Amino acid sequence: MQHTASASTYFFTTATVVSGCLFLLTSAPTYADNTPIPLLSTWESNMTTFGRQICNKLIPGAEDLAAQGGDVYYDGERVYYQIAAYTGDPTWKYCAGLAEVIYRDGYVFPNNGRAAGYDNFTQGLLLDYQQTRDTVSQNALVLLSQNASFASDGTPLEWSADASVSREVAYAIMAYLNAEAVGQPRRARLSDMIDQALGHIDQWFISKTAPYVRPFMVGITMQALIQAYDATHDSRIPNAVKTALDGLWPSMWLPDCQCFKYTNVDTSSGDMSPAPDLNLIVAPAYGWMYYMTGDTQYRDRGDQIFAGGVANAQTWLYLGKQFDQNYWWSPAYVAWRKAAQPGVPAAGPLPTTTSTGSVPSGNTVSTTPTAPSPSPSPSTPSQVLTTTTAPTTPSSAQPAEQTTGSRFLGKLKQLMDHVR
Repeated sequence: MQHTASASTYFFTTATVVSGCLFLLTSAPTYADNTPIPLLSTWESNMTTFGRQICNKLIPGAEDLAAQGGDVYYDGERVYYQIAAYTGDPTWKYCAGLAEVIYRDGYVFPNNGRAAGYDNFTQGLLLDYQQTRDTVSQNALVLLSQNASFASDGTPLEWSADASVSREVAYAIMAYLNAEAVGQPRRARLSDMIDQALGHIDQWFISKTAPYVRPFMVGITMQALIQAYDATHDSRIPNAVKTALDGLWPSMWLPDCQCFKYTNVDTSSGDMSPAPDLNLIVAPAYGWMYYMTGDTQYRDRGDQIFAGGVANAQTWLYLGKQFDQNYWWSPAYVAWRKAAQPGVPAAGPLPTTTSTGSVPSGNTVSTTPTAPSPSPSPSTPSQVLTTTTAPTTPSSAQPAEQTTGSRFLGKLKQLMDHVR
């Protein structure tokens, strides 16, 4: 499998979260769709077994700093906070704190937030701030939203118009919205970035002018747009996500491996080989569309994507990056999938796509902006923990080493409390 690494180195689980999943619930939900999610128990077991293995690698001195940077790529802090919420075990916050020290203190602050555009991860910092009120994480998040590549206001828009930089645009969208959640005003540039993300979907599936299509990159864009939909109610977004989902399935899905191709054409940075380890970056969007429309086609396809990822990516999960990719957004699939009602749209018919006008700005954040701290001095995990040690349940044996070739989203935690 040729996956060319592009970096060295959400689904949110708290009550005020943005893009993770669901609608406002005032009591424990009764799930409308009680059909079993295939391999859910295996997904849960892998989450804790491999999660402990990766957590142990994050302990200071367990690996060199470069390797630890790779182990938290794809927002290890977010992943561990989500595991803590899903399992109800607060000791996973210890692992979130280890990931935080590596990414926030070892990368974000030394670079004053000038992270590479593909390494602009803000959800874990948001979760930390929401749970601990640690202003150091708040400041780090704001710095990333202002200074990361492609996120700064002075970056020419033409630099990110092409779909080859879709990840950078998606992460900028999420960074802007996450900065709002910690008190920053809405960025004027947000509407431009949403327009560009919608343009990337056009390049992939309508005009077909993109140099290549990579399903995991499409998945990242869909995650950002779903978060933006919750914030702006932009009526173009649901149909754009539907266009992407309907375009991926016939052109990129490989039934024999129950996975997507890595790329639709051979390129110097990746080929057409199967990529089951990336399934779970795509599956949640099918769950969202099932929840939004009640159309069981999206449930059935989502189940195949989810099960194929769980079954066929296990030999990769001992690697920190691949583990994070698999648990970065996949809890959202479980939540949306269980909350959906077959045949009944959660929000009525999908909004009619508007003409190419300006994106509605939505409601502005009324809280007072907080400026980044000029002189952070972080050195230890910020989490207020109920324990000072990592999760203690024994891990399974590590596999042999391999060569690495809202209106509708609302208070997610209330739902997540009941998806276990």
